[in-house]
Amino acid sequence: MDKKNKKEVTKKDSFTFLKRTQVTEKNKVEFSTQLAVMLQAGVSLHRSLEVLARQTKNERMKEVIEGLLSRIQRGESFAKALNAYPEVFDNLFVVTVEVGQESGRLPSVLAQLATHLEKINALKKKFRQALTYPALVLTVAIAAVLFLLLFIIPAFAEMFKTSQVEMPAMTKFVVELSDGVKAYGIYAVILLIVLGFAFRNFLKNPAVKAKLQSYLIRLPFFGSTILKHYVAQFCRTLGTLLEAQVSLVEALEVVQKMFTIEEIKNEIGIIIRAVKQGKAVAEPLVESKLFPPMVAQMITVGEETSELDTMLLKVADYYEKEIDLTVDTLSSIIEPVIILFLGLVVAFILISMYMPMFEVVGAVGG
Repeated sequence: MDKKNKKEVTKKDSFTFLKRTQVTEKNKVEFSTQLAVMLQAGVSLHRSLEVLARQTKNERMKEVIEGLLSRIQRGESFAKALNAYPEVFDNLFVVTVEVGQESGRLPSVLAQLATHLEKINALKKKFRQALTYPALVLTVAIAAVLFLLLFIIPAFAEMFKTSQVEMPAMTKFVVELSDGVKAYGIYAVILLIVLGFAFRNFLKNPAVKAKLQSYLIRLPFFGSTILKHYVAQFCRTLGTLLEAQVSLVEALEVVQKMFTIEEIKNEIGIIIRAVKQGKAVAEPLVESKLFPPMVAQMITVGEETSELDTMLLKVADYYEKEIDLTVDTLSSIIEPVIILFLGLVVAFILISMYMPMFEVVGAVGG
């Protein structure tokens, strides 16, 4: 192979590698939903995957579907083929599909899985949307303050120096702040960017991420909301697996692998040991410090009526609605607080500039 071809292959491999991170939750929801619809319509799995490979616009997803098709053509089961792409299809996806194939209910199981992924994705999206608008308001307000400090304040400061007016303490503070931003602002921005990237890479460490999540659930108010999110995720995932006729112990083991927080993993481990000993799921939950009492009560009712999967999904719905309400309330509180705080900052800067103006006018009039 000549140098030119080697370079082309290297570029292609690098480009392919970059695409590996581009499969989103939305892509997986669309894949599950569309595949379920085609299988329910009587289209074969092979043919369905061919159609999806042609239709998908996501290059990485197209590559994955073609890989699945190739493996199935070589005689692998659908679940085993999915297992070859752990960065796209997690353990929950693989186990659910495996059970669907074994029970002959693959289309309905995929539809249930798509609903589950859609619910979890909607919950994450809700959190992101709740933070987006306050972050946007904060960014615009900071930009306005920086504009005042970099362009408006220096003009006033020069005028005060020329007029030899004694500046009040607050005016001196703002002028010195303006001088500091002009002198060191660019270094501060570079430092913040470097720290931001370093912190982002730091969070990619699973152990660090787990520790941070463990700390977050202990925060007042915010911690309880985050914990409700994990409880809803636990109930919905377990309910979806049981609805797909996965055995209770296997379903609990799959759910346990989903979480990285040691406290939650330990709690689920206690439930697994209790179930293996022939006890009910609700028994260890009664003494749990993480799961709210209502979860144990609802699960008890579900076990007594042999509708544990249905009850778990209802509990998940309940907590997801609570989270929606909490996030909406939080957003409605945060936005005016940010606007009020930054309005006070801008007012402070403007007042500090106008105070010496009276002395300048007086001096001119004299």
